[in-house]
Amino acid sequence: MKKMIKATGVICAAALAAAMCFSSLAETASTTDTSAAVTLGPVQFDGTVVSVEEDRFVMNRVLEGGNSELVVNVSDETRLLDGVNGYPISMDNLDVGETVRVYVGPAMTMSLPPISNGVVVLADMPADGSFPVYTQVESVTWDSEQTDGVYVLTAADGKTYRINSSTTLLPYLTRNLIRVDDLTAGSNILLWSDTDSVYDGYAAKIVLFPSDTQGETGTVSDGWQETDEGWVYYRNGELHTGWLLDGDNWYYLNPENGLMMTGFLTLDGKTYYLESDGKMLTEARVFTPDANGELH
Repeated sequence: MKKMIKATGVICAAALAAAMCFSSLAETASTTDTSAAVTLGPVQFDGTVVSVEEDRFVMNRVLEGGNSELVVNVSDETRLLDGVNGYPISMDNLDVGETVRVYVGPAMTMSLPPISNGVVVLADMPADGSFPVYTQVESVTWDSEQTDGVYVLTAADGKTYRINSSTTLLPYLTRNLIRVDDLTAGSNILLWSDTDSVYDGYAAKIVLFPSDTQGETGTVSDGWQETDEGWVYYRNGELHTGWLLDGDNWYYLNPENGLMMTGFLTLDGKTYYLESDGKMLTEARVFTPDANGELH
């Protein structure tokens, strides 16, 4: 990685100064809706990566009056995500020259180049050249006047998106099932959209992030959760171990650490086979040994 240009400056610590910095950001950021009201929240910039370090990178952001560099600090609170599927990535996935979409906090230093803290960084631009939008749910309502009726999601910037039975709804890093009812006001989401004849867009896919309240209190949502070691399952806020019936499928979670197990499992003299997604095999299958004696 090339050495990044070091930038210094005075942090906008006072609320008024932060608001002033944000106002400047809102005026210069590339946007298609210049009439939207300015609110204190993440500010979006599109651009290309100039250089990368361990905990920050420099981007050449696209502004209305031209291009300008910005130093983006990356912390444990920053979500680095794949723009195609919304999965987490690491700083190693950022390449010099790559197109990125960045959401930064409203506070920014007065240095050149300015410095701001990254909230969400989207890399690996989709093939159609359109990144998803990181936004907050303002409301979700039912529009009965449309054919067969549809849900309408209004985002924090006032834009509206159609949600129907074809919209993919996914939780962030869990296997929990989510419904439209889970898209409550204030929820942070990542939204992939297509054109729509009635609304600002059609929501093709939505990823719902955990609420800030859960993060502050340490409350764990029930259901599947992905960890660095593998998948675990919580029930009534507690880690589940042993056999688990989820829907129509059986899983086995390690009694010691709760991790979902795969492969052959022998318990009480009986042998089971757990597929790569953890589901217990319940149909006949022929396993063939390889040269090392492993069954496949």
